[in-house]
Amino acid sequence: MNEDVANGRLALEAELETLRRRNAELERELAEKRQVEIALRESEARYRGIVEDQTELICRFRMDGTLTFVNDVYCRYFDRTRDELVGHHFTPLVPEEDRQLLDAQFAKLGPENPIVHTEHRVVRPDGSIRWLRWTNRAPLGEGGPHAEFQAVGVDVTARRRAEEEVRRLNVELEQRVADKTRQLEQLVRELSTPLMPVADQVIAMPLIGFLDSARAAAALEAVLHGVTSHNATTVVLDITGVGIIDSQVADALIRMARAVNLLGAQVVLTGTPPRIAQTLVAQGVDVGGIVTLRTLKEGIAFALQRGHAGPRNSAL
Repeated sequence: MNEDVANGRLALEAELETLRRRNAELERELAEKRQVEIALRESEARYRGIVEDQTELICRFRMDGTLTFVNDVYCRYFDRTRDELVGHHFTPLVPEEDRQLLDAQFAKLGPENPIVHTEHRVVRPDGSIRWLRWTNRAPLGEGGPHAEFQAVGVDVTARRRAEEEVRRLNVELEQRVADKTRQLEQLVRELSTPLMPVADQVIAMPLIGFLDSARAAAALEAVLHGVTSHNATTVVLDITGVGIIDSQVADALIRMARAVNLLGAQVVLTGTPPRIAQTLVAQGVDVGGIVTLRTLKEGIAFALQRGHAGPRNSAL
């Protein structure tokens, strides 16, 4: 009997020891779980502090557009509470033309393209239009209906407005440059074909430098306009300062003389250098019917005498 009692006592003590060890293990596991929970809460607090301290708009959402997280900046920006946003489908008011581009860019998100940057306009609750730039990150893993996308947005309205102002100023500058260029080109044309009224019904055009076909055509236009506007009967064309005249330019001068003659006026060619005279003769240019004199002074004197004597046409 005593032996049975002793054996029972030993068995009970062994069972109690086992329970004490198990209890100690449970207490250790509980303590570890508490530490993990504390660490998780601390981590979550740090994460939330970091997220909420940001100046960017931060949100997470599912494939169907349901928001699962928004930070305070996001709430303030769209003037909504967190309860009004989280768990609901919220899409900011985006102009239609921007929405089409946004949908096309967002469709690119996937495993091979995990990050997509988008930039579009939104209409704020107060009616103002702002620009937002988003960095959209695709969910990790296989995705699925509960997969969460993350987006970080920055208001870039100031930058967009600055860019628009730069574009506007560039267009304005280009227009001003184009206008100035046209003015300079007109001034160059006028300086390259200067037309001077020297007396009643007498105009003179001294040509200097290289005379090509384009400049000869401009000179013809200026002379014909001058004959009409000044009611000129004599045009003194001085080529003292012309370096080279080819056959095309020489032919243009002859056509100018004939055109002036058709308007009832006479061309007086002055200052023909010997080398140009030789060129004209060698090229067989017919200058018959054109009065040729040595100097501009002689040409003007001839024109004045001709004016006193009355206008006459010279057959070319």
